[in-house]
Amino acid sequence: MSRHKNLPNGWKRGALDSICDLKAGKFVPASEISEYCDNSPYPCYGGNGLRGYVKEFSHRGTFPLIGRQGALCGNINKASGEFHATEHAVVATPNPNIEVNWLYYQLVNANLNKYATGAAQPGLSVKNIKEILFIVPPLPEQKAIADFLSTWDKAIKKTERLLQAKKKQKLSELHSLISSHKANSTIGSFAKPVVRKVDKPDESYIAVGIRSHFKGTFQRVVEDPKTIKMDSLYRVKKNDLIINITFAWEGAIALVKQEDEQCYVSHRFPTYEIKRTKAEPNFIRQLIMSSRMKYDLSGISPGGAGRNRVLNKKDFLKMPIWLPDLETQKNISEYLETIDKEINLLKQLAEKHKTQKRGLMQKVLTGEWRIKPEVVKRYA
Repeated sequence: MSRHKNLPNGWKRGALDSICDLKAGKFVPASEISEYCDNSPYPCYGGNGLRGYVKEFSHRGTFPLIGRQGALCGNINKASGEFHATEHAVVATPNPNIEVNWLYYQLVNANLNKYATGAAQPGLSVKNIKEILFIVPPLPEQKAIADFLSTWDKAIKKTERLLQAKKKQKLSELHSLISSHKANSTIGSFAKPVVRKVDKPDESYIAVGIRSHFKGTFQRVVEDPKTIKMDSLYRVKKNDLIINITFAWEGAIALVKQEDEQCYVSHRFPTYEIKRTKAEPNFIRQLIMSSRMKYDLSGISPGGAGRNRVLNKKDFLKMPIWLPDLETQKNISEYLETIDKEINLLKQLAEKHKTQKRGLMQKVLTGEWRIKPEVVKRYA
């Protein structure tokens, strides 16, 4: 590829409605959309992608779909074959001199969400986007660009398939190595309640929170301590076991990371030191991600939905677990951490591919970078 700062020869500018026809899909009652495709063979696409399956199709072929309702309006999906598009999806039908996959990438690159209107229920009007200008190369170069970008999509999908397979392996290994064993101990056998009560700082400070679904801790800066309606907070240290009593039922439990050291939590985050003569912190980190943990935490968080379900701290310490000897804990945690590292590497690779693709899209779709002429000729 070579760089071009100006509009390349043979390229032209055209409004969106000059390169494709934009038309919303057809309404279908929610009662007619099935979760499965057994008796309803046609995919049904709404504003945010696949909604389910229906018995009749509205379109046949390959088309970009533009979401037109909700916070994600302007997102782009691509549907192929026979499918139904609802009224919340705008179907973009390319003109004869426009390659459909090139059009798809142009719409993705356009970031149409910025043209949305409305606050409570954002929406995207065809009127607001039909006059957006695009740079249009000759048809052979459109095809070459689309094929070039599709190779990145294939690499991303391959990496994401590997990532999902590795995550599935991790769940299987967690069950085999931890969850499948009969309980022989309790949380209280290795977790010692600890209280490091301090006065609330007068200036801004860093608070630690816990993500639900066993996704670890996060930090947030409290700029104005006066907004926190309490006089005392609590310090945490690396490898403390902390739990959010309000959302324990949703998997809000974690071990404190090194970077969380000396940050603050409220009284809603009871903290426990791990007795190193009984348990390895790395094993406990894996234990709390096992399939039994969320089920058991839900059982000791009585009440209704959401914030009414508060963890019983006494029952938490009595919660049954399987706790092998320290050597076995070490071996299990080291093996599972190896899988975790592989998962993180695949996540990083997928993100790297996506970042590179976004940069390349911007350059090849605007003509700043060109596909080699000898490659374009193959599509003539």
